[in-house]
Amino acid sequence: MRTRLSYQQQDERPASSLAAALRRVGADLVLDAWTTGPGPGPDNSPASRGKADPSADTEDAVVLLWSAAAGTAWGKALEESGLPSGLTGTGEARLVPVRLDDTPLPPSLGSLRHVRLAGGTYRMTDATAAMIVHLGSTTVPAPAVRGDISEHVFAISDFGDLGLFAACPGCGVSSDRLGSYTTVEHISDRALYLVICGACDWQDACDI
Repeated sequence: MRTRLSYQQQDERPASSLAAALRRVGADLVLDAWTTGPGPGPDNSPASRGKADPSADTEDAVVLLWSAAAGTAWGKALEESGLPSGLTGTGEARLVPVRLDDTPLPPSLGSLRHVRLAGGTYRMTDATAAMIVHLGSTTVPAPAVRGDISEHVFAISDFGDLGLFAACPGCGVSSDRLGSYTTVEHISDRALYLVICGACDWQDACDI
């Protein structure tokens, strides 16, 4: 899959990790670092970047890393003008947002199925990369997920060794309601990584 990975320069570290994972699962990748931000300098807004990027129509998918940095730089522009070609590509290119933190997607992206790195780390698993490739293509099968994927499911959450979640396996609520934390079980002296549902208290754990 021909893929462009767009990200704010402040997110270069997680972008590099995701790029490596995407290449491992076979994506033909181009990196696209942005420097949009406040202050003087050349116009590097999403709209102007799109006009200067006629090659976007050669891509199958555009992966957009969304974070606090991206929200600061692009959020207002996306709210006011929708999806500029500088972020989405043109033609048949499909946009796949990847949420690096708890910064919410703007309304113009809210109806897109996306990947959420729910563990709060920048470790990009091959499962995340495989899901991104699936969302960006109409032919690549989806990797295994926990919980049912319905037409109302937009967030696919990655909890590392506990896997990808489309919904809570206990009550079916969106994976946006699932959170993670770490703890120590003192009886067995085990360090645990847990995922827990904020709606029904379902949980699962694995060793760290």
